[in-house]
Amino acid sequence: MESRRVFVGLPAGRELVEAAEEFRRAHAGLKVRWVRPENLHLTMVPPWQCLDVAAACEALRDEAARQSPFEVVFERVSFGPDPRRPRLIWATGKAPAGMPEFAQSLLTATGAPGEPRESFLQHLTIARFNSHDFNAMRAHKLREPVSWPATLDALCLYESDLKPGGAKYQELCRFRLGGGQILDKRAPSSE
Repeated sequence: MESRRVFVGLPAGRELVEAAEEFRRAHAGLKVRWVRPENLHLTMVPPWQCLDVAAACEALRDEAARQSPFEVVFERVSFGPDPRRPRLIWATGKAPAGMPEFAQSLLTATGAPGEPRESFLQHLTIARFNSHDFNAMRAHKLREPVSWPATLDALCLYESDLKPGGAKYQELCRFRLGGGQILDKRAPSSE
């Protein structure tokens, strides 16, 4: 059985995609690699090497069925994650009640390696850049207040294929929060 690099995320809905695209248009002069609209998501379980994608999807279906959709608000766009040596532009906000616990239950259910997180940061990566490009952008102080409300109502297992120009994501399975209904027929078989 072949190992695949996967992660679990909550896909950004239409309202978040539109807000991120508006931000992108307003900051078109920045030398960054913008995240494609269909790849915008909130990471719930960071990448790991998965041997059994079908089992991970089954676990996610069960977890999704038990979880109601999340109402979120992003409050700031800034450089991150380390302000001294940033490598991305992200939107952040206070995680709603239950989201940190849901992230922990997903980590446990999927069998992904990792320790429980001390804290959970709700974030949406909008763009990535390298340190050379950041040095050219230093004149930009990016700490922009925003108000981006959204309803996150789906859960996905993504495959992440690392390429020289950035990661390429593919949805392996998607489930509606609160219903467990498969939204995407690409759920993998046990083979």
